[in-house]
Amino acid sequence: MKDLSMKNKITDLHIHSRYSDGSYRPGEIFRIAKKNGFKAVSITDHDCVDVYPEARELSKNYGIEFIPGVELSSDYGQYDLHILGYFIDAENTALIHSLKEFREVRIERARKMIELLNSDGINISYDDVVKISPDGTIARPHLAQLLMEKGYAYSFQDAFVKYLNTDSKYYIKKFKISPEEAVGLIHKSGGLAFLAHPLYLKDDPALLDKIVEMGLDGIETVHSSYDEDFLKYIDSLADSKNLLKSGGSDCHGKKKIGKRLMGQFTVPYAYIEKMKEKLNGVKL
Repeated sequence: MKDLSMKNKITDLHIHSRYSDGSYRPGEIFRIAKKNGFKAVSITDHDCVDVYPEARELSKNYGIEFIPGVELSSDYGQYDLHILGYFIDAENTALIHSLKEFREVRIERARKMIELLNSDGINISYDDVVKISPDGTIARPHLAQLLMEKGYAYSFQDAFVKYLNTDSKYYIKKFKISPEEAVGLIHKSGGLAFLAHPLYLKDDPALLDKIVEMGLDGIETVHSSYDEDFLKYIDSLADSKNLLKSGGSDCHGKKKIGKRLMGQFTVPYAYIEKMKEKLNGVKL
């Protein structure tokens, strides 16, 4: 029998912590989740699962279910595709090896961008960046924070406009795998693969069929970047393709956009129940 107490329970399945490019510590994420009445959360750091041990302890302390997650970057033609993984095994050998490789590439990318900035007299160092992100991966938001602290930018947005946007002479292209590789890696680690914030499907809906053929399990039907029309469109598209649904705020803390998104974009706990059913072999 369905547990009716779960009917109105909500969750956020797309959150980033300071272990990648978010500004919140895991404890703050769980505190905000508790305040908002969440039944569960998934911390989906970029190419990183280092948050897991701390998150599992916090899960017990706060009585909030922790769904193991990750967000992997991939390229497909002209599109930048992000693939979310849920219920992954962080001890999977293939996953550990790949994430280690991704981290090393991120570090090298950051070093090259810093060298380019230094060549124009912008005095920042890699050691300074590591102080900002001692626990996690290095990404452009960490460089933006450092540029602010050093007085080269007055806000995150200003740092990206001046130095870190994709057209900037200081920008180094991010390393990405194919979506098929991302989906495969998630499946090898025992998880389910979801397409994150696919706004491009409005202009190229046929792309979804290609990703589904790669083994995609679901799609993010709620996200802080969606307007009402796209919310309806993507939800209907998920139904028409018989895909699982996920969603959340994609919260990175307050520093990135100046406001907190957690609590504003949620999905029903029923989405998690559907995921568990698929993992347990229940036909949808």
